[in-house]
Amino acid sequence: MNPEERKLLERSLKLAEENNQILHSIQARARRAAIYGFIKLALIIAPLVIGYFILEPYFGQAKDNYQNIQGLLNL
Repeated sequence: MNPEERKLLERSLKLAEENNQILHSIQARARRAAIYGFIKLALIIAPLVIGYFILEPYFGQAKDNYQNIQGLLNL
């Protein structure tokens, strides 16, 4: 192996190591983005679900009142 080939192989090795490091950072960033996306989704949906369960009895009362009014108007 002549010195020029050796130099090219060393450069290729250095570039491959840099590429590997970049790929690992991209992979870590994608993993964090997925986790943060799930957390944001949970922060949006959780209050909606909890609010629905808290307000559900009032929805039932409103539905009953609406049906009573409809019954009165259909006489």
